[in-house]
Parts: sequence; structure tokens; C-alpha cells
Amino acid sequence: MGRLFWKFFLFLFIAQLTTALAVGAFIQLNANDKARRERIDLSPVSQSLVDAAQSTLQFGGADGLRQLLQRWESQHLKHHVYVVDSNGQDLLNRTISPDLIIKATKTAKMATNTSIASVNSDGEAYLIFVATSQADKKSKKHGHSSSHQHKLASHAFKHASKYDFPLTRLHPLLGTIKSFPLKVLLIAFFASALFAAMLAWYFSKPIQSLRLAFKQAAEGDLNVTVADKMGSRHDALSDLGQHFDYMAKRLSTLMQGQSRLLHHVSHELRSPLARMQMALGLAVQNPGKINDALNRIELEAGRMDKLIGELLELSRFESGMVEISDEHFSLSDMIKMIVEDANFEASKKQIQIVSDAGLSIEFKGQPDLIHRAIENVVRNAIKYGPQQSIVNVVCQVNEKHQFLTIEIRDQGPGVLAGELEDIFKPFVRAQSGSQVVGHGIGLAITKQVVQAHGGQVIARNIQPIGFSVSLTFPSSRYLSSPDT
Repeated sequence: MGRLFWKFFLFLFIAQLTTALAVGAFIQLNANDKARRERIDLSPVSQSLVDAAQSTLQFGGADGLRQLLQRWESQHLKHHVYVVDSNGQDLLNRTISPDLIIKATKTAKMATNTSIASVNSDGEAYLIFVATSQADKKSKKHGHSSSHQHKLASHAFKHASKYDFPLTRLHPLLGTIKSFPLKVLLIAFFASALFAAMLAWYFSKPIQSLRLAFKQAAEGDLNVTVADKMGSRHDALSDLGQHFDYMAKRLSTLMQGQSRLLHHVSHELRSPLARMQMALGLAVQNPGKINDALNRIELEAGRMDKLIGELLELSRFESGMVEISDEHFSLSDMIKMIVEDANFEASKKQIQIVSDAGLSIEFKGQPDLIHRAIENVVRNAIKYGPQQSIVNVVCQVNEKHQFLTIEIRDQGPGVLAGELEDIFKPFVRAQSGSQVVGHGIGLAITKQVVQAHGGQVIARNIQPIGFSVSLTFPSSRYLSSPDT
């Protein structure tokens, strides 16, 4: 067991044992306090009770006296008759305070007293006396009577002659210590040890599993799981195990993504570098085509610069380093500008970009990022759309659910259902567009920009043919009014 187990165990064990000792001490002190309030009754009624008990013991033996005492107890008499044998046991197994027995023994030594008797029967010494509490005495003075139950501590008496018991020579404190319930203490000791061990194990076992899992994760094994080792427990520790599993799975996914990203970046950079080296080789071999070689080198350098810029932008978003400014600008004017620029590029494929300018929308956000997010989707639609087709840019405000949607639809073949989420990941392109030149970073940047503004991006296929990407923003990002 680890140190945590022993810390839990010792803390709980000491706490439970201390509680048991405190309860036992309280009961003992309370019993002694009651004993101090009791007195030896020397009244004629007590004398008659002692005489009856003595006669019954002589002629009926201990069993007969025990039956008599049980009958008196069932009648709830105000006078309590106690009979203590040489082993320190009351015939009815009642606990008796040593202080009370000391009082009875001292009183029995008085020659004039006849209300206390020590009787030998079959070689056994017995001390018989009657006790009443101070409360009983007080109630007698006021003409009232009450019934009290007395739980008193007991001590052993060895064989002795009449009116001579060794307990009279014991100190009251020693008697109190000797009368402490040792059996109860032993039971409390073992019960505290058992339950403290169970509780310490219950808490330390999952923590130990988590510690080992963290060690494995630190060594690079992110396939480790903890929740399945928690069993059927449902508490904060099991929740912690589930969160650890989620963290490990998430870290594994991110590391795999980073590995793929590094692979794709190296691949994308290797291709233009290879073309640049070829252009340099051709220029060396054929000086007359040096201008063509320089143009190719310039083109490839521009592609590398664009790729590196996009990667840096994507990295800034993923690391949370981008702070979005809240500038007010006309989203309608921005969309018109994007459509005009895109129509010039789309004219090569005879694609027409059509926008819906039914609303005048004032947007709150960072203009350059929003411009780039929308433009990436529009250019993507032009890139994958068929020739002589139409791309629609629709901007709608849902007043009921309070959100703004910018939807870009093309008439392309769409993507497979399983690829709808993957197209927003870096360097991931659908199978239908695998032959198209590009890096697959544009839609990833779009998603990061929209999410940074509190929105979301959704891609879907349009039946029977077509593809749609929707950029949705919350109502806190816009103000709209109908054009007049």
C-alpha cells in the first residue's frame, strides 16, 4: 500500500478510536456521577428487603434469590436491592459503581447497622444492600415518588469474611479504571481498524490507478484508460477517471493531428522546392530560357509564402493567440465586394456568383477575418463547382431563434457523408476534389474564424446535386433592418 493509503487509514482510525474512547469515557463518568448521587438506604423498608433477600439466599439458594430480585425489578420499586458475589458480579448482571460498593462495605462495618448483610451460602460470600438516589430522597420529602434506572460500574470481590471486602482498600480512581468496559474498547479498536482500512482502500485505489495512468501518459502511452478500472462506483473519483480518459484520447488525437500536419506541410513544401530546383537546373542547362525559369521560381516562391502564411494564421487561431476586435461594419457591403472580386475569378470557368442583398446588416467583429472566412468558402465553391454553373451567396436572419446565417451554395458534386466534418481539418480534401490544386487550409481557417466570433460552420450536400456551407453567427454579432 502507498503512503496515501496509510495516511487515510491512520487519520480515520484515530478519529474513530478517539470517538469510541470519548463516548466510553462519557458513559463511565456519567455512571460515576450517578453513583455519587446514590446513597445506602437504611430505612425499615430496606431492612425488610435485605432480610427477605437473606432468607431466600439461605433457603432457596442463588437461583431463588435471582428470581426474587427479578420480580422486584419488574415491579419498579423505589428501593434497589443489590446482591454482589465474590466474583464482583451482581446476581442480575447489573453494573454497580465501586464508589457505591465502598459506601455499602463501610456502612456494613458499623455494628449498629442491620440493613446490610454479608452472607455465606455454600462457601460463597455475598454483599446485600439497598440503594436509592438523591432524587428519590428529595421526592420523599415532598411527598412524591419516582422510578429510576441505575447503571453502575462493578468490581470483583474475592472470598472474604463478614463485612470485610478487599474493594474497600481500592482507590476510587483505580476502581473507575478497572471498571472501564474493555470489551467495548477492543470491539471499537478492531471495528475502527477494519472500517478505516476499507475506507482508505476505497479512496486510495482509484488514486493509485490515476497515478500509474499519468505515469504511462507521461511516457507517451496515450492509449491508457482509467474509467474501466473504477468498477461500478459513481463519485467524483470515477468522474475524474472519465475526464482523464477523455484527456488522454483528446491528446492522442491532437498528437496524431500534429503528426499528420507535419507530414502534409513537409509534403506541400517539398513539391514547390522540387519545382524550383528543376527550374534552376533548366536555367543552367539552357540560359536562353532563364526568364521562364525565373517566372517558375517566382510562382513557386509565392505558393510557399502563401502556404506558410496560412499555416501561421491557423496556428495562431488554434493556440488561442488571436484576439477578436469588435468593430462595426456593413456585412452587406462586404459580401457585395467579395462577390464582385469572385466574379472576376469565376469568369474563367463561366461561373456566375449571385448574392442576396435583401437586408442591410451591421456586423460587430473583426472585418479582415470575416472577409477572409467568407472569401475562402466562395473561392472553394468556384474551385470545385462545374463550369457554366451558379454559386449563390444567401444572407438570412432568423428572428425567432436569433441567429444570422451566410450560406454559400454551389452546383458541384458535393462530398461523401463521412467527409463533411473532415473537410474543415487542415490538409484534408474530399475525394471529389483530390485532383484540384490546393492545400486544404482555407476551410480550416474559416472554421476557426467563425468559432472565434461565437458561431459555427456546417457543411451539407444538396439533393439532387449541389453543396452548401453555412456560416452561422449569434444575434449578439449583428443588427439588421430591411432595405427600403
